[in-house]
Amino acid sequence: MAKILRHHPSNSTSEDDDDGTDCPLSGAEALAACKEFASVTNTDSGLAMMMLQQNGWDLQRAISVYQGLQNKSKSTRLKTTPKTSESDSKRMKSKEATTTSEFNDDKTKVKSRFKLLSWNIDGLDEQINTTETRIYGVIDVIKREEPDAVFLQEVIPTAIDLIRSLLPEYDSYAGNVKGYFVVILTRRELFKVENFEIITYPGTNMERNLLIVHAMYKNSIEIDLMTSHHESGTEEISSRERIEQLKFCFKHMLDAPSNRIILFGGDLNIREKEV
Repeated sequence: MAKILRHHPSNSTSEDDDDGTDCPLSGAEALAACKEFASVTNTDSGLAMMMLQQNGWDLQRAISVYQGLQNKSKSTRLKTTPKTSESDSKRMKSKEATTTSEFNDDKTKVKSRFKLLSWNIDGLDEQINTTETRIYGVIDVIKREEPDAVFLQEVIPTAIDLIRSLLPEYDSYAGNVKGYFVVILTRRELFKVENFEIITYPGTNMERNLLIVHAMYKNSIEIDLMTSHHESGTEEISSRERIEQLKFCFKHMLDAPSNRIILFGGDLNIREKEV
């Protein structure tokens, strides 16, 4: 039976994983390195984290490699950009007002679209010294992209605490408060949330569930947001359960009232042979 809950922020915390890490820096040092990289390159901590990991956490080397890639990209664009003749230049100037107007219209259209981000933030609990740094990178991306709603999978308590603290423009709904779990974020100015459900799959061996947020979008559109992280593993038992979980989600979508829009996404772990 579906369990309908009211949203309330979780105050739970988790202990750091004791697994090994390839990062030679402390958590504070890793965070400082990411901030320095982002500041020098005018990027964000998500990209900083990736570049530093790829370059053995050597800040200067990471910056040098990144700048080299940027210079190479600019050089390639310059070589492939066709020369503009004088007549072409005049035609471009004569169309300038029209082009600007069309661009502004396009920007308006983009802003009016529904933007949904779905992301398995895998590994946030695997590297002791970089856990918070990686979470900050996720938050930076969400802030930059400004999605209307976000589906997250493999979230840990440390991550949800930081997300709730640093993304106050979003309400958050979690499928659990321990281990790793799914989360849905909704932008407060756009959604009026009625309630949310956490439905545990009957046959799961990994405590997997379906998280559904029932809401009103822009005070006019009834919408259900659904995310899940389906059973992992290559074993036959995992494969069968994964298929059943997907069928369960499809049935739930088909059984929803016809006046509601259903958006479903997540990490389904589905294999080609299982479709």
